[in-house]
Amino acid sequence: MNLALTTGPVPVIAFSLGVAGLCWLCWGPKRYVTRVVPFALIAAAAGTVLLFVAAELLLSWWNASFPRYLYLYSTMGILALLLVVPRWRMSRSIPAKILTSFSAVVVLLASASAANVAYGQYPTVESLLVRPGESSGEVPIRKPLAGQDTTPSTEANWTPPSNMPSQGRVYDVRIPESGSGYAAGSSLVYLPPAYLGTPHAQNLPVLIALHGQPGAPADWFAGGQLQQVMDDFAAQHHGLAPVVVIPDLSGGTNSNWSLCLDSKQGRGATYLAEDVPRWIQANLAAGLNGPQQWATAGYSYGGTCALQLAVNFPDAFPTFIDIAGENEPTIPGGIQTLLDTYFGGDASAFAAQNALDVLKKQSFPNTAGIVVIGKDDGVYNGEGRQVYDAAKAAGMDVQLQELPGGHSWQVWKAGLSGNLDWLGQRLGILGP
Repeated sequence: MNLALTTGPVPVIAFSLGVAGLCWLCWGPKRYVTRVVPFALIAAAAGTVLLFVAAELLLSWWNASFPRYLYLYSTMGILALLLVVPRWRMSRSIPAKILTSFSAVVVLLASASAANVAYGQYPTVESLLVRPGESSGEVPIRKPLAGQDTTPSTEANWTPPSNMPSQGRVYDVRIPESGSGYAAGSSLVYLPPAYLGTPHAQNLPVLIALHGQPGAPADWFAGGQLQQVMDDFAAQHHGLAPVVVIPDLSGGTNSNWSLCLDSKQGRGATYLAEDVPRWIQANLAAGLNGPQQWATAGYSYGGTCALQLAVNFPDAFPTFIDIAGENEPTIPGGIQTLLDTYFGGDASAFAAQNALDVLKKQSFPNTAGIVVIGKDDGVYNGEGRQVYDAAKAAGMDVQLQELPGGHSWQVWKAGLSGNLDWLGQRLGILGP
């Protein structure tokens, strides 16, 4: 289950089988090799060009952060699909027909493997097959009690109980709206060993982790290996770690994600800044001592959201980590489409919530954050630098970190795991 999919022999084997499969599909009589294969290759190249135009120029499925070499793999996959039928018809034996079908499959698998290596979405077989939280049962509720001591648990005052587990657990929960009217799907909650080791509330700090688009809360545990990252941190600090809540950002059945804004497409910002914290305090008895116990972190779309929350709700989230986020919320079609869809064309309503516009008008002396960018990220590297400059000019205690890698989990995972000690100090676990 822990077999690596992005390193070691698996990507090499997938590539080798893909090349062998493509060679088989291109092999045959002279008429096939000189007429059918070149025509299919030209059609595959044209299909890849159309994919590029549609994805990056017309529909904005992705942008220049998409690794360019993956277009070669898309050409290879399209070529295999174009050749499988004529090669299959040409094959006279059943074994040859089976080999032809198998060859097309391994070419497609090689293309998928290359994309997985580029983004690191599924680093192991386990991350591909296991959904986090599906077997954990009901989340253990800790209701805050009237008159209880809400002193935060820190390394200085915490003694691990003898029955404390060595690992945290992940739970699938649905966090209802409680005033925003926002519809959300299932969220995931990571509870550290210190929380699970006692039936009493420990008033641990809270990290709201935000996923990308397209994406879901489970991505933090697949590509980001969040449970292992948090368990490793807890093991170094007597079982203490933040309670991590990963809300669903998709807006339920709404085809337009909220962009972590309050707009015609839903009050996503209010849901994240008010409804979710309210549920956490009432059901997990965490983050009870105010904003100094709360932080938000996200990657890509989630990084943009983390910044949005820190700027628009500084009293709720004075600590943030923006990992490869944009310089402003965007949707396919550009800014005018966004204004029309979300704000009825009112540019001022958007500017009132857009982080970089707000940073120009307000100061944030009590906010601290880290802006993480990938060295090879052709799009979000520059946009992250703009975010850093704007946040610094607005008085935030902000750092800029450039990590090796592109727009992938190589950067996104390290952007959180490498800053947990800083986060632990900000949230009080490790002291000042």
